[in-house]
Amino acid sequence: MQINQLIGDRYRIIEPLGEGGMANVYRAHDIILDRDVSLKLMRLDMRDNESVRRRFENEIAATSALIHPNIIQVYDYGEDGGSQYLVSEYVSGMDLKRYIAERQPIPVTRVIDIMSEILAGVGEAHKAGIVHRDLKPQNILINQNGEAKITDFGIARAQTSFGMTQTNTAIGSVHYMAPEQVKGEVATVRSDIYSLGVMLFEMLTGHVPFDGETAVAVAVKHTQEPMPSIRDIDPRMPQALENVILKATAKNPMSRYASAHEMAADLATALSPNRVNEARWEDPNEAVDDTVTKVIPLAPIHEMANTEAASEATTSPAVTAEPTAVTPDNPKSKWRWIWVALGVVAALVIGLGVYGATRPALVRVPDVSGMTQANASQALERLKLEVGDVTTTSSSAIDRGKVVRTTPARGKSIKAGAEVDLIVSKGPAKVRFGDYVNEKYTTVADKLKAKGFTVEQTETANSSIPAGYIISQNLDAEDRVIPGETTVRFKVSTGPKRYAVPDFSGKDRSEVASWAAENGISVTYNSVYSDSIAVDEVVSQSITPGSKITTNDMLMVTLSKGENPEAKAASEAARESSVSASIAESQSIADSEAASLSAKESSKAASEAAKEAAKDASNTPASSVDGDDSVPSSSTSTSASSSSSKSSSTSSKSSSN
Repeated sequence: MQINQLIGDRYRIIEPLGEGGMANVYRAHDIILDRDVSLKLMRLDMRDNESVRRRFENEIAATSALIHPNIIQVYDYGEDGGSQYLVSEYVSGMDLKRYIAERQPIPVTRVIDIMSEILAGVGEAHKAGIVHRDLKPQNILINQNGEAKITDFGIARAQTSFGMTQTNTAIGSVHYMAPEQVKGEVATVRSDIYSLGVMLFEMLTGHVPFDGETAVAVAVKHTQEPMPSIRDIDPRMPQALENVILKATAKNPMSRYASAHEMAADLATALSPNRVNEARWEDPNEAVDDTVTKVIPLAPIHEMANTEAASEATTSPAVTAEPTAVTPDNPKSKWRWIWVALGVVAALVIGLGVYGATRPALVRVPDVSGMTQANASQALERLKLEVGDVTTTSSSAIDRGKVVRTTPARGKSIKAGAEVDLIVSKGPAKVRFGDYVNEKYTTVADKLKAKGFTVEQTETANSSIPAGYIISQNLDAEDRVIPGETTVRFKVSTGPKRYAVPDFSGKDRSEVASWAAENGISVTYNSVYSDSIAVDEVVSQSITPGSKITTNDMLMVTLSKGENPEAKAASEAARESSVSASIAESQSIADSEAASLSAKESSKAASEAAKEAAKDASNTPASSVDGDDSVPSSSTSTSASSSSSKSSSTSSKSSSN
């Protein structure tokens, strides 16, 4: 497949992740849901194999129904270009094999946590009737949160009915295969349990229990050799924890845990104080031969049996040869043969007695781990064993100068007088510390703590290194240190320093500039006219008071320029115009009121004049009707005229006023 190739018109290939016996795996991007996915695509050379296609389809259908936090979630499946594909969640992290290699030794509690999660996922699969058949660390993914997720439920392989590939190579990795699978028998739930027991051994020790130059050699060891003891490797391991491994990896499937749930329950209490004095687990279904103890090796037994059989085969003809030559009529011949037979039997008994007396005694190698070299030597000498070569090895579990293990291992039966080599601890190995500057602190801390380091941190602001990343370390990268005895201190960035923005309302430019210069904050200014705020005082600010900013942020401040001159002139003109208009209006009102008053006064004057005239008329004598009264009449007229003139003059004066 090519990078950027589109599968199923939806999944664009980003990069290859791995190759299997039946399918290849890629990281792809779902262009519809905009997320990265894991794309498993059947190999081109397998797509025409009908049985492989059916197996792929059946297993897709089975795994698509599995929904569990510790099982990779299947999203989609289909066919593209004749090759079937399976789409599942993409896990950013590493597989358990790499996790073991990078973090060994892994704390026991962490091992139990990981295995508990794996057992939960396997148990869910078993509940759905699915046997994985290829459980191994490479098929367990550890995400960035440290969670275990099981993948590859038998899809990436092509298995024949004999448990071997078509090239007679063991499926997957024979290092984790149950004895019954090696023999070609049907894999069951208990076969998965065996594989989990091997994985638990590897997580605790850093290596698989059985190894060899060929797959066949490893397979034979799975079927014949007993499971090695993790306590031989690290005596501090609880017996209860070793018992979980021994029961899970029993040769007889019926002796193993019946379910993943049962194994998980036993594992959960392995560190309980109540199980401190627990005895070593023994297989109840293992056949026991009363004539042979487990201390005596099988080779001497077979040798002795062959010797005895050969002796009987050699002597029998001498006893029974030519019986017809012996007749009752010859008593001497009869007794002669009897004596010969008795002599042979006596010789046989004496020979067996001598063999038994001269056969070397067998002695079990004692457990001297944790002892000083002197004490270990004394313990061996008490059992008539000799101290062989003494070598040293690094060990974080055993103190310097004390025995880590022996060769042959403890519990092995050897001849009295044989040599036992001692491997003595020279203390924890010193390792190069390394340079962790500019790396993410949480990731580095987890890694170093897993190796035994004590990790401390101090936080400080830094504008050039992102928050959460290491600025400096107290150890030089080339320093060689013992992890369990070393404390490392990191200075970790909190990102650029953050400053609370004050409320600059009512402040002037100089106060803003002073605060900005003190804290290294960049400020830009602009100005506007304001009728209410004095010149050079803050009108507004771009960041709300109380908010926090860094030296990478910009603060914008708006200052007052005072009143706008043009607006002020326009305002004054408008005010003057308003005043003039108001005066004119007042004058108009006054004129109107004056005119109204003048009319009223004229009307009143006229009325008074009329009344006066009427009064004068009523006072004139009746004789004035005669001709002699012309002068008085004229006089009256003149008086009326004078009154009228006076009234008119008054009205005229009032109007002029």
